[in-house]
Amino acid sequence: MISTKKITFIALAVAINIVGSKIALFAHLPIFLDSIGTMLAGIALGPVAGGLTALIGGLINGALGDIYAIYFSLSGVLMGVIAGLIMHGKKNTIPSILWKTLVITLPASALSACIETFLFGGITSAAVTTFIIQALSTTALKLFGGAFVTQAVTDYIDKLVAILLVVVSIKHLPYEFTHFDEKSSQHSDRLPDKV
Repeated sequence: MISTKKITFIALAVAINIVGSKIALFAHLPIFLDSIGTMLAGIALGPVAGGLTALIGGLINGALGDIYAIYFSLSGVLMGVIAGLIMHGKKNTIPSILWKTLVITLPASALSACIETFLFGGITSAAVTTFIIQALSTTALKLFGGAFVTQAVTDYIDKLVAILLVVVSIKHLPYEFTHFDEKSSQHSDRLPDKV
């Protein structure tokens, strides 16, 4: 059952994604910063929340003018689901974060490379990434290989930053804000009998 607290948390995560993506876009960063909220929702709430956060964030970013975000939200959904599956409710140490980030990013990077190659000819909303893909496309890697290598590297760095921020934040935020077990949520949702 989804509670008001969980819906609010997902909305906050979506807002974090949107703000992060706008910062990266306007600052012309080589990473995207559009998945911090996705990782937060996936790690705190699980795979459905992670995927839903990425999808909603991508659609809103698309409506705000970044048309690429709509298509790339599919890889965000994949990352959110995988993050939720392998990190939600698990002990996440620094060594495990390093390999879990790789597990999260590689399938999504392959999907992003397909989107870049077959839908957009190697063009993305990030100028630096587009330049690298176009440069690599003239090598033996060709367009898809260049897109995959570029996505794998940038996605890994981007998601590693996001996951580290989330794991550190969760450790420092109040327990009730980031943990949604049924007993505590039923207790917090219950109104007192008398005012």
